[in-house]
Amino acid sequence: MKYKRLRGVKDVTGDEGMLWENMIKTVTAVIKSRGYRLIITPVIEETALFVRGIGEASDIVLKEMYDFKDKKGRNIVLRPEGTASVVRAYIENSLPEKSDLYYIGPMFRYERPQTGRYREFFQAGVESFGDGSPYKDAEIIIMGNAIIKKLGISARLVINNLGGAEEYAEKLKTFLEGAREALCDDCLKKLERAPLRVLDCKKTETCGKAVKDAPKITEYLNGQNLKNYSKIKQLLKDAGVDFREDPKMVRGLDYYTGTVFEFITDKLGPQQNTILAGGRYDNLVKELGGKQAPATGFALGFERISEVIKAEKSYAAGIYETDVFVVTQEGLADKGFLTLEKLRADGVSAGMSFEVKSFKAQMREAASKGACFAVIIGESEARKGSASVKNMKDGVQVEVEFENLSDFIKGRQ
Repeated sequence: MKYKRLRGVKDVTGDEGMLWENMIKTVTAVIKSRGYRLIITPVIEETALFVRGIGEASDIVLKEMYDFKDKKGRNIVLRPEGTASVVRAYIENSLPEKSDLYYIGPMFRYERPQTGRYREFFQAGVESFGDGSPYKDAEIIIMGNAIIKKLGISARLVINNLGGAEEYAEKLKTFLEGAREALCDDCLKKLERAPLRVLDCKKTETCGKAVKDAPKITEYLNGQNLKNYSKIKQLLKDAGVDFREDPKMVRGLDYYTGTVFEFITDKLGPQQNTILAGGRYDNLVKELGGKQAPATGFALGFERISEVIKAEKSYAAGIYETDVFVVTQEGLADKGFLTLEKLRADGVSAGMSFEVKSFKAQMREAASKGACFAVIIGESEARKGSASVKNMKDGVQVEVEFENLSDFIKGRQ
């Protein structure tokens, strides 16, 4: 029997695997440069964690969670997002009040598969606890912008503030009661429990038109929220980060309480246009059983970002490259192997063919592997204790002593 992967999941192989490796390195390098520390949480959690954390009226809870009963009858879910799990771990492990954390791993939602949307998807995210300053909000957004820039892709930043959500929800509900006939069945249900969710509906021809003239949430910001929001916008402008405001952007999760943001692309269609998003959620820690603690963060999806990179052909030259491929003449495989392992021990990415091949065949393999350099060991080089290093891009070749080989290559990366 021939087995196939399930619908809505994917295998990442070949060149795409190399692209993913580069994305992960780029994203984590930006995050770690800000002093954030890795946290790893389980893929399975109690269902109640996400019902309480995300909101029982959210589409994720109502339609998309992979939830089931285990052999002892407990309600278990494959995590649909990362924030609630990190908050649970922050509380349960009594982490320092001020903690800057990041995570990376698979999430699961039962959705209709389409470009950039899978039932298993990989995310990286950051969560910052214990700092309610607008400077922290700005740091988080600027970090997201730095990731987008480092990946070499284009995206538009959209921001909003949900600080007046409670008062606004009543005003919005009153407004939408007058447009009930235009709302879809799902939004009619949300109208009673969570009217802000109507703003997040993707049915632009019905619900989208119904909310077009709805009041703006920014009109209901209280003094401190308005002050913080103004400061965040000023900090973004001063940092040269372009953005636009969208007073109807609420995000798809109920825990947001302050500034929210999305980085949007037009490469994946209107339903999957968000590639990095987040915001402030100052009440979630308390709602999940901890002490009151300000918090903010974001998450990004690797599947969508990889699709944007491929659509824009924006991956930088060298994204697939290894550093070195060792090439030897007949009878010098042992010397080549020792050179290979010495380079690797010195932190140089290196490869070599272990099959008996001609010199030309080895050079072709070096090119196919995307090597920056070919380290060539012939009889004359071996006698002199050196190797010829050929730049695979410009063809320039120089002879380097074995003891200096690693430093030479590192100095030209």
